[in-house]
Amino acid sequence: MGECTVVGKLPPELMNIVFRFHGVDDPKVIVGPAIGEDAAVINLDGLYLVVHSDPITEAASRVGWLAVNVAANDVAVTGATPRWASIVILLPENGIGLLRPIVEDIDRAAKELGIAVVGGHTEEAPGVEKPTVIATVMGVTRRYVATSGARPGDVIIMVKHGALEGTAILAYDFEKMLLGRGIEREVIETAKKFLDEISVVKPALLISDITDAMHDPTEGGILGALYEIAHASQTRIAVYKDKVIFRTETLKIAKTLKIDPLKLISSGTLLAAIPPDKVNEALHRLSSRGYPVAVIGKILEKSKSPCVEVYEGKKLVETVKGFVKDELARLWELAKPYPQD
Repeated sequence: MGECTVVGKLPPELMNIVFRFHGVDDPKVIVGPAIGEDAAVINLDGLYLVVHSDPITEAASRVGWLAVNVAANDVAVTGATPRWASIVILLPENGIGLLRPIVEDIDRAAKELGIAVVGGHTEEAPGVEKPTVIATVMGVTRRYVATSGARPGDVIIMVKHGALEGTAILAYDFEKMLLGRGIEREVIETAKKFLDEISVVKPALLISDITDAMHDPTEGGILGALYEIAHASQTRIAVYKDKVIFRTETLKIAKTLKIDPLKLISSGTLLAAIPPDKVNEALHRLSSRGYPVAVIGKILEKSKSPCVEVYEGKKLVETVKGFVKDELARLWELAKPYPQD
């Protein structure tokens, strides 16, 4: 892994260095670079342009599909319908044979979401060990939702199961390891199909008019996303472990690899902070469309020391006060670029 000591999303103290260098101050920028915010919001005089960029670096398979869906999720949780995408594809040297399945996946994902791919860049890049795709997705809305909008008293709901993306990536990229540790092939094949479920665009837009904040839990999983909500909104959050919903396959794989599913990359899950008087309406809208949904926590109070308190029943078992390292990043640190080899 070279001399790099950080794998995955940078911790806040390093991100704050990045945020200081943002070019000119533009009053049209309503939401700019900030920890916990999913996308930029730009005022276009009556409409808001929402823009998000995301690289796929912790997967070796289905990277085109992941790139479009993950970036589209971040636009949708800001309340905008994803419309356009610009894609950068970086291939390993002599990796041109990898290109076609990547662009086919990009095309399929974009068509399913109603997104036009309007540009980008493709190259074989020295030093790239596995295909890397970076997607920038844009959309427009008349009402935007910021992560910082979460308020004391809001109820935290979870839509769809946790760690869907992480489970699928493990099934694809660590298949031999899982088989060697006794996970049945049927479990692995089922887990691979979770990649087809990682979009939260539809459920996010379904409740965007009645939520104070939404967030797409990517690296760091559910706990990482909750901390980002707490940080962005300067609040203290309580989450109840026994209320968080996971697929059986996720729990089995996590137990076998001795990883915490609460800290496993979770695109495919939607977290939302809902005002108490809107909770029943949100639950009805979502469940009536067939989405699994659960109440998993609440915003307790404003706090200059934002944190997430994790409970098992009534017992406080963990307090998250900062950056959550993703379990998948930890596994990649221990593996070669292609753990199948």
